[in-house]
Parts: sequence; C-alpha cells; structure tokens
Amino acid sequence: MSLIQVEGTRDRSAWDPRIDYQRLRHNGAARWLRGALYRLLIGRTGWPLTFRPPIGKGPTGSSEHLYVHLPFCRQLCPHCPYNKVLFRPEPHARYAAALGREIEAYFTEREAPPVRTLYFGGGTPSVTPELIRDSIERIRPFTLPDVEIGVEVHPNDASPELLASLREMGVNRISLGVESFRPDLLKLLGRTYSPEQAENAIRAARAAGFACVDVNLICAIPGQTSEDTAADVRRCLDLGVDQLSVYTLFTFGHTALGTRSRQGRLSIYGDRSRLRAQHAIAKLCRAAGYRRTSPWNYTRPGIAPYSTVTREDYVGFGAGAASKVDGVFWFNTFSLDAYTAQERNRPAIVMETTERFRRFHWLYWRLYGTEIDPDRYRTQFRRDLSRDFGGLLGTLALLGMARREGTGWRVTELGAIWMHRLQQLFSISYIDDVWAQCQAEAWPTEVTLA
Repeated sequence: MSLIQVEGTRDRSAWDPRIDYQRLRHNGAARWLRGALYRLLIGRTGWPLTFRPPIGKGPTGSSEHLYVHLPFCRQLCPHCPYNKVLFRPEPHARYAAALGREIEAYFTEREAPPVRTLYFGGGTPSVTPELIRDSIERIRPFTLPDVEIGVEVHPNDASPELLASLREMGVNRISLGVESFRPDLLKLLGRTYSPEQAENAIRAARAAGFACVDVNLICAIPGQTSEDTAADVRRCLDLGVDQLSVYTLFTFGHTALGTRSRQGRLSIYGDRSRLRAQHAIAKLCRAAGYRRTSPWNYTRPGIAPYSTVTREDYVGFGAGAASKVDGVFWFNTFSLDAYTAQERNRPAIVMETTERFRRFHWLYWRLYGTEIDPDRYRTQFRRDLSRDFGGLLGTLALLGMARREGTGWRVTELGAIWMHRLQQLFSISYIDDVWAQCQAEAWPTEVTLA
C-alpha cells in the first residue's frame, strides 16, 4: 500500500491526498530526515536518542510541576495510546499502595520545590476518584496556596455529585474527553455516551465552578467532514467552555485502531480535508474571542491554559508516567504488576541529553505554546536566544510561520498548522516507539529513537 494516495479529479479543488502518517513516520526516509535535522539543529552528539535502564537508584530531580497517572478505565478506547487497563478491584488496591509509596518517597528523599501545578491523567482518572483524593492529601502539604490541580474527566462520570466532590478535594481545572457529537463517530472511538450526555457533562462542569473547563474534540476522523468539525466546535463555544483542545486523529501502531489502519481496514483522512477542518476551527475560535495557545488549543482570554506536561521540567508518578528534569528524561515501568511489586520505585528507562538538546527542547515547547520570550530563555540558560537560535527563528519568519512581537516571537496560524503536521513525523513517532516497547516489556534493556 502506498504511503500517499491521491483522490480527486482533474479539478484541482477536488484534489485531496491521503497520507498514511502512521506508516510514513516509521519510513526510512522519515528516520533519515529526523537524524539530519537533529545534527543540523543540535549537533552530532547524542543521536540516536536512546533510553537505557538507570544506574543505581536513577534520577533524583524534582520540579514544581507534578503529574499523576491513574491507568484504570471502564472500557479501552481503540484509538487511545496511553498506558491503561480495565478496572479491577485487586490491582486497584495494589496500585493505590504503590502510588502512595512513590509520592511519599519523592517528598521524603529529595528537596522538592513547592508544587505549582498538579495534573491527573490516565487512563480515566474519574473512574478512581479515591486515588485522586489520596494523592492530593499526600501532596497538599507541599503545594503553593494557588496551586493548579487538573483532572481528566470522562463524560459518563461528570455527575454533579462527582464534580462537587472534585471541587471539595481542591481540583480547580478539569478536561472533558468529549471527542465528537456524532453518534457513529463516538461508536468508532469506543465512546459509550450520547451527544446529549456529552452536552449535559459540559453544562454540569460549567455549573460546578471550576477555574477552567477544557473540552477535548477529535477531528479528521474517517467519515467526518469539516462541517461536522465546525458544528462540534460551535456546540462547545455555545456552551461556554473555557478551552477547546481539538486534535486530529492520530493512530499508533500499538493500538487497536492503529492495527486496523496498518491492515488497510481504516480509511485514511484526506490531507486537504484535514487542512479545511483546521482552518474552520481557527476561524470559529478567533471569532468567539478565544486565543490560540498551542497547535490545537484555543483558550478564553483571562484563563490560564489547561496543560499537563508542556513545562520546562515535570515529575510523574504512577505506572508509565514520564518525567523530565534538567535535560534528563525517564519513564516508570508501564507494567502494573511490575510497578506494584516494587518496595521502592525505580524508573524503567532513562535518557540523558546534551545541553544543546535541552535548550532546543525548551524552544520546541515555547513554539508549541505559540509564544517565545527571550528574557525567559536568558533566565533559564543565561544565554542569548538570538545568538543560539536566531537563524532558525529568522527562517520561520521568512516562511511565514513566526513573527516578531514586541521583544519576543509569536507563532502564526500557518506555523501552528505546520507544527501540528510535523508532530505526526517527529514527536508522535517517539511516543509510538517508546510506548509500544514499554507496553511490551516491563523493563526494556534499550529503547532507541531514530
């Protein structure tokens, strides 16, 4: 099967190439391109990027940004690549004990800064609210008074009672995984609620008084049109959500939907159609006064974006949780049995990067967040942004992907759309490689990203 299929007629307006990004990102040419860009932007040292088992106890870094992974779900969605398992009482009890040990050890064994943000992801965190409560109680003595606490909530769980309980725990931000309002597309994605139930979940979340209610939507689902996407966006805007996170459908080789795609049993979405959908989303959100805060996030003015690990540094707890501190990346084991069997948590794999990589990674996340502040860069690295990356930023400006704004830079609409596309070939490929191998092996001996 070809990586690129072209549908259409001689009428160029009907031309709609269907690019198989899942296959393309693991193609030899894509791997060569990633290596060439790494050497161009970062240098020859450190390629290919490689995770290995830790030496000794492993990394001891700390951060003011924390993430807690709660992997339990009531059903497993076929498109979801995250580390997840069906809820069962016995593994849940073991997980609760192991998670508590890991959190307590973190604050006991290292000098951690006060916690500024705490986010819960999954899995489906709202399936196990008692784990949210227990984790918050353990972390609360170490938080700042205005700590952000965010939780991902499944629409089926968004009852007024659960939402009130989350507010009582101190949760002040939630993200609802609505995905779509079309019943047939919800069924394709393994979602078990109706469009009306999704709407009611949004209304209940808005009424509960959270500082930010984020709603996730997915576009570029096979069978979905740009008009469908626009209708979903309008519905959320009319309901007054604080942030919209609209992702194109990514497929990963280790998921059920990724397997269907690899076998040719899932239609590939047209690239021109994807572009029309992205333009429609941006137009509607801008008209409603929302600002773009990432390639796929639109946030109401005055609201801090709902964002989990798009930070300079963060530390994660739980099976499969990722961490990054001072250019060192590490993952916990993805295996629940292996994670809960440990008396003392030890990362499964660790990767140390170069100082140049660390600076470039900072720039990547700032581009992702659409704003680049040279003063923030100088504070972080004691270096001049223009001297280190002026050529790259100038090239992006010439291509119309970034522009000067005051003393800093801002990513343009064109730049945000291209970042979304390039993620398919770069960061998504790394997620695919790491997560696929870590889900297959509890303690990998090596994970190479190329």
